[in-house]
Order: sequence, then C-alpha cells, then structure tokens
Amino acid sequence: MLGKLAYRNTKRNIKDYLIYLITVTASFSLIFAFNLVASSDEIVKLCSSMDAFKNSLFAVNILIIFVICFLINYTTKFMFEKRSKELGTYMLLGIKKKEIAHLVIIENILLGILAFVLAIPIGFLFSQFVSLVIVNLLGIPKTLFISLNFVSIGLLIIYFLTIYVLVLLNLLRRISKMTIRDFLYFDKQNEKKMFRDSKKRNVIFVLSIILGAISLFLWNSRCTMDNFNKQETLTYLMVSVIMLIISIYGISTTCADMFLTVLLKNKKMKYQNDNLFVARTFASKARTMSFTFGTLSMLILISLLALNYSSINKASYDISVNLNAPYDVQLFDDKQVFDEYIRVIEEEYTIDNTIEYDIYKEPNHQVQNFFQSEYYDFDPVLKLSDYNRLLELRKMPLLSLNDNEYYIVTNSKFAYEVEDNKDIETITVANKNLKLKGYDTKSYWNSITNTGRFVVVLPDKYAQGLEVSENHLIIDTKEDTDAELENKIKEDMQHQLVKVDENGEINDESYRVNVRGAEIEQQKAMVAIVVSLFMYIAFILISAVGTILAVQSLSDSTKYKYRYLTLRRLGINDKSLFKTIRKQLLILFCVPAISAILCSFVMMSSLNNVYQQILGDKHLYLMYFGLNLIIFFLIYSIYWIATYIGFKRNINEAS
Repeated sequence: MLGKLAYRNTKRNIKDYLIYLITVTASFSLIFAFNLVASSDEIVKLCSSMDAFKNSLFAVNILIIFVICFLINYTTKFMFEKRSKELGTYMLLGIKKKEIAHLVIIENILLGILAFVLAIPIGFLFSQFVSLVIVNLLGIPKTLFISLNFVSIGLLIIYFLTIYVLVLLNLLRRISKMTIRDFLYFDKQNEKKMFRDSKKRNVIFVLSIILGAISLFLWNSRCTMDNFNKQETLTYLMVSVIMLIISIYGISTTCADMFLTVLLKNKKMKYQNDNLFVARTFASKARTMSFTFGTLSMLILISLLALNYSSINKASYDISVNLNAPYDVQLFDDKQVFDEYIRVIEEEYTIDNTIEYDIYKEPNHQVQNFFQSEYYDFDPVLKLSDYNRLLELRKMPLLSLNDNEYYIVTNSKFAYEVEDNKDIETITVANKNLKLKGYDTKSYWNSITNTGRFVVVLPDKYAQGLEVSENHLIIDTKEDTDAELENKIKEDMQHQLVKVDENGEINDESYRVNVRGAEIEQQKAMVAIVVSLFMYIAFILISAVGTILAVQSLSDSTKYKYRYLTLRRLGINDKSLFKTIRKQLLILFCVPAISAILCSFVMMSSLNNVYQQILGDKHLYLMYFGLNLIIFFLIYSIYWIATYIGFKRNINEAS
C-alpha cells in the first residue's frame, strides 16, 4: 500500500521537479562519463601522463558529491515543504510518523533511481564526447570508443548511495523532530531573517564591502612576479580567500534590505510601473534566504574561476612546450659521451643537425645578484656565436653585439628583474665596461643553462679564459620525436645518467635529457586533464545554482499564487503580468551572480600580472573572460527560461 502511494505521488509531482530531475540526471551522467573515460585502457594508453587523470578525477568527484548533496538536500526540503500539509493530514488520519517517513524516503529513492537509470545510457553517450575532446586536445588523429565497464558502474553506485544516504538521514532527522502542527505549518517557514536592526545591517554591509576590497587588494598584491613564487604567498592567498568568503556572505545577508531601502527612498522610481511589487517580492524572498544567496555566489565564483583557468592553461600550451623543449633533443653532460648519445638516437632517427655549446662562469656575478639564485656565485655566460646558431636552428632573428655590449636571455617570469634595472646597465668583464643592449625572453628555455634563470650573451672574445661550467648538446632530427625516444635514451644511457655515490646513494640525473616529443605529449595530457575536469566542475556548479533558484522560484509560484491572482483581478493583463514575472526572476538570478562576476574579474586581472609574462599578451585574459562569461550565461539562461516557463504554467493553472 505504502509503495503504491509513493509511486502515485512521485508520478503526480514529477512535472514540478523536472528541472531538478534533469540536473541530477545530468550530474550523475557526467560523473559516470568521466569515470568511464578514466578507467578506459584506450585513454590511458594514449599518454603516460593520463594516469594522473584518475587521481585528479577522484579529488574532483569528492567536491562534486558535496555539491550534489547540497543540491538534493535543498530541493528535498522544498519538496517536503510543498507537501507538508498533505503529510500532516496523513498523521491526523492516524498514519504513524514512521510510515510517513518511509513514504517520503521511498518517493525520494524513486526519483533518485530514475535519475540513476537515465544517467547510465546518457553518461555512456557523454563519455564518447569526452573522449573525443581529449583525443583532439592530445592531437591524435583517431577516434576511440569507450566501452561500458562494471568498475565505473560500481563507482557510480557508491557515489549514488553516499549522496542519498547523507540526504535521507538528514531528512529522517528533520521528520523525527516534527509534530502534526509542524507539518501543517511547515510551508509558512523560511530561513530566519538574520538582521532586524537597520543600523546593524548597514554596518555589516559596509564592513563586508570593505573586507571584500581588502581581500582583493591582498590577492592582487601577491599576484606579481616579485611575490608570486615566495613561500609565504600561499598563506596570504588563503587568508585573502577566507576574507572574500566572509565578505560575500556578509553582502548577501544585507543586500536585499539595502536594495529595498534605496528604492523606497526614491519616490519616482518607487511608483514607476511594477517596481514596488517586484522589489517587495524580491526583498521578502532574499531576506529569508540570504545565506543561500551567499552559497550560490560562491559556487558561481568557483565556476567562473574554473572556466577561466582552463582557458589560460590551454592558451599556455605552446609556450610551455617551447619553454621546456624547443629542440628535438637537448641534453647537458660531459663532452666525451656526446657521441654515445648521438649513436643511441641514430638507431631510430635521422639526425639533420647537431650543436654543441658551453656555458662559462663569469666570477663577478654582477647579474646573478638580482635573480635570487643564492646557490651560484657566478653569472652563466654564452658566446654570441653559439647563441646565434641556436637562434638559426629555431628560425629566429640573429643577434649582433658591439665589443662594448652584452645581452641577457631570461625567463619571462624574471623580465622585471632586468627591465629598468640601472644596476646592470653596465657590467665589467675582463676589465672592460659593457653596456646592456637589451634582453630577450622568447629564445629562453629552462635548460639553456642549469646554473641560474638567465644567461649573459657576450662577444666571443670575452669567453676566452673563463672556466667552463656546462657542456650542452642540441640535436635536430628529421622525424618528429616522441616520448619513447626519451625513454630509450634514459634506458640506454642509464650508466651515465644514474650514478651511485660513495655512500651508496643512487642519484638519478635523467633531468639532463629533454625530448620535445615527450614534452608535447605531457603538456597535451595536462591540458586535456585540466580543461576537461575544470569544465566538468563549472558545469556541475552552474547547474546546481540554476536548479536551486529554479526550484525556489517554482515553489513560490505555487505558494504565493494569490499575489498574481490579485494582480489579475486588479486589471493587470497577461502581457504586463508576465513582464513582471520576467523582471522578478531576472533580479533573483542576477543577484548571486553580480558579486561573483566582479570578484572573479578582479582575481583574474590580478593573476594576469603573472600569466601575461607566460602568455606574452597582457590583454588576452579579457577575451577569455568574455568568452567564459558567455558560456556561463548560456547555461544560466537555460535555467532562467525553464523557470519562467514553469512559473507561467503554475500561475495559469492557478487561475
């Protein structure tokens, strides 16, 4: 009997919670899709770095579980609220509270099972799309078919049970504390209004704004090339984030009253069209769900940061490859073994060109002092002729220096140490003053030298008599290299790269060898992991926010339908009424988004101080921010439109 009643109720109410059901189904589908991809042998075999995808996905799924728990718990509360009188009536008729609890649990489980069953085929289709995205990001010209496996289904079952056990235990706890009166009047309850004193509210609002400004200022102060790599920066950024969270919740708890106060003081705006009705309706809702607004703002902020970070990470792909491995093969070791390296490579590749160059020690270390390299007491020097051969191989413009000039090649991250630094405008080498002609970051790569973050390029004659610090070998191959070549070199040259010291400790110096093909594979895998996972997070978070606002609004359309019936009786036509509803929903959806968008823009602008050195364009982040904002509003607007349609339907049914 109880099962039949639960089934009937679920079938009857399913249209009211269609948006919720779609979002939960989509969430479970994405979880299942990514689990299928992560557990696919075909995907893992694409790249050795794809093993990290599994570990990263596990961490992301923990976050997603909490978000879905919050979503289902919040929606369950509204489902419970809408039917509280019905459940109270059951108790009046003599049905025990325990049986009512079982009834509600069965109904929620039925909805959950429906979402779970739908998630498997939809998630399977999603997995094919995700694999296609990953293959394209890896630059592999083939299509992979992701097959179903019991491991992924088992993980989905575990996630499903974890989420619903937590939600239903909370629901049981709520029901156990309720009386018949609580059931009958539960739909009259809301979140408690946090501030009843206007002066206290105003102080909290102003303090929240100030705290938010300070947190963003602190964030910006650490996002500079000078401070970003310091150990204490992480602590400062964490403090900044905590302050920002407090600020967002403070603003959310006071913004409704502030908005209404401003409107009521402006008589012209107050009585214009439907402004007063919309403002009163919004304020009555926002006052009692202020904490929820703060949570939704945080979810939107995280989703926007995730979207923007994935875009910047993808944009930095080519730069990262050239920064780590601009040549087919590059290594540094003793000159005596260079021929042995060449023979190993020639077994499978055709060598077009080789370049040997030395790094010298300039003992006065006049430039090193500004690069925080306390481990080295000299400036690494590269001869002009060697530098030009390296440039020629990369098809870059050659450099010319007069006898009284020198040049610096450094990482873009440390360009600020050279730019406008008057202390290094002139240095002394071999008792002669040399003027700085300029500096370059595009030709720099991380292993150009192993003894610092820069090299000083000098005319050849100044290198005479200087002690050699390192011997480097550059190899250009006819064929494109791959990760297998790097593994082969490290395996065949293990006797040279892995050494045992006098204490018996093994020193692995495989870092001496870099192969471009291996770096490309690693960077593509990293981009594929970051982009796919962060897009996954963003979609889930945006959907959760949209669903909560939709369920909240649709619940109000039923709960307060008399307001709109009254407007109709007063002569308001449907066109004006629906315009009022659109405005009301627009404000409700925009309020939690405004602070999140502003904060995310400021935070990304600050991070751009660091990333512009890597990307080489200080305005590129604006394009990405704009594109990601469009993606956000596309998803967000779908929920707004669906809510508006459902709202209209409820109002029309009531009349």
